[in-house]
Amino acid sequence: MCGIAVAIDWPDAECVVQGLIGGILHRGDVTDPVVAVSPTTAFCTRRLRIVDAEHGVQPQISADGRILVSFNGEIYNHAALRIELSALGVRFRTASDTEVLANALAVWGGGALGRLRGMFAFVAMDLSTGQFVAARDPFGEKPLYLIQDGDRFLFCSEIRPLLEASETGDVLLLPPGYVLTKSYCKPFAALPQPAGPLLAQSDARALDAILSEAVERCIPPDLPFATLFSGGIDSTLIAHYARQQRPEAPGYFLGGEDAPDYVHAARYADQTGFDLRVVPFDGGSPDTFSAVDEVITAVETFEPSVIRPSLCYQALSKAIHADGYRVALVGEGADELFCGYVPLELTFAHGMATGGPVRDQCLALMNRTALQRTDRCTMRHQIEARSPFLDRAVVEYAFALDAPALVPLVNGAPRGKAPLRALYDLYPDQLPASIRDRRKIPVNEGAGLDATQNESRMKDYFEATVTDLDYRQGQRDFAAYEIGSKEELYYIRTLAGTMDIARVPHLKGRLRLEAPALIDGEDLREYMA
Repeated sequence: MCGIAVAIDWPDAECVVQGLIGGILHRGDVTDPVVAVSPTTAFCTRRLRIVDAEHGVQPQISADGRILVSFNGEIYNHAALRIELSALGVRFRTASDTEVLANALAVWGGGALGRLRGMFAFVAMDLSTGQFVAARDPFGEKPLYLIQDGDRFLFCSEIRPLLEASETGDVLLLPPGYVLTKSYCKPFAALPQPAGPLLAQSDARALDAILSEAVERCIPPDLPFATLFSGGIDSTLIAHYARQQRPEAPGYFLGGEDAPDYVHAARYADQTGFDLRVVPFDGGSPDTFSAVDEVITAVETFEPSVIRPSLCYQALSKAIHADGYRVALVGEGADELFCGYVPLELTFAHGMATGGPVRDQCLALMNRTALQRTDRCTMRHQIEARSPFLDRAVVEYAFALDAPALVPLVNGAPRGKAPLRALYDLYPDQLPASIRDRRKIPVNEGAGLDATQNESRMKDYFEATVTDLDYRQGQRDFAAYEIGSKEELYYIRTLAGTMDIARVPHLKGRLRLEAPALIDGEDLREYMA
């Protein structure tokens, strides 16, 4: 896990890359040497040392001396790929997954991307031709941004350093599952398509094995790790499977004993002996509001749906880092895949044809919502967050299920995540039924920051501190961003004070779902109540 900076055919490349790295020092604990391929092309990495900490210096080069790679992420199946490549005659110098990636690209070319299981964003160059390729994992767990000026390119793991490196040019977001070269930008990965008819029922035993293996793949073999734990369905499952391998792994819970999530988290800890570490959090304290500007700077967005939970993730990440952990397992992806959100429950209740497109939207937005929040907040404190629910086998299983298997009617109302709830019945002595039967509560509600998404301390605070006149002026100033609340206005003004948002086009694309007409606002409000 790292932050990368690459200049391709860019003037004074080495100096520019050093400047980019200077803007992302928080993403690692060591800066690897700049490798200048030429006066106009250079690679550098700010590395968080996890896999082969001593020898995994980047960029890595393939055994034939042809492919040079700067890489951010984690290839969970790098050991298996190493065996396969060794059988083909590749000789390795390190135990790093970056060297595996370099050799996989050298041997299999673009076909290597389909073999990777993990999260990644990288830039690789064929030194024999000068051609480069950049790619990002299918869900966008790892970020990659760029500025293009004709045939010249700058790449970085965060937005702000690129804006500071060049006075002109928009900062573009490489979409998840896309590959970029000088000649084209196109997808290499798509959401899975079931081979046969959708399954009317989930097989709890099958999913149990799949999710257990996915969690095991995410566990670092030679490092301690933690979990982000709320006492919700997803984080409890992650903790459960992780502790089957490493019983000592702790979970970090945000909030006091009066937080809505606490009773559930404490029940699991009491029942299993889980090492539950409570991180104090008072959603109404001055410290929480004073942290807003820091969070906006870290996550590089102004969307309230990202900022509010980021306040919680930031506090958790600080505590995990303070205790010396570099890896944390998280439950991101479960709600999107298995329909934990209210809009997914409502739309899937009308069948796959109605719900499927809404789920596709949720998954497509993750790289700018949950995954951006997770990456920025954890990496701000040198922690690698790993998401077992986004493992390919878990994703394929979820996409093989029909709508009623995901969202059955319970007491006349749709209730999502049925396949995950069924796992609790396999382990009644370890997984409390009270957690199994919970409804989804976002982390900012579960920790006590907000009562609901509409009844928010953050929203109320900015309603009271921003005047109506100022709000109307702000809406005009930021008309292109469709500002809909005083809270949004404060966030975007803060962000605009730290970067030139006009040069970041994707910020104008708001994070909103397009729900079918049959799901009207009143229906949704009544269901949420």
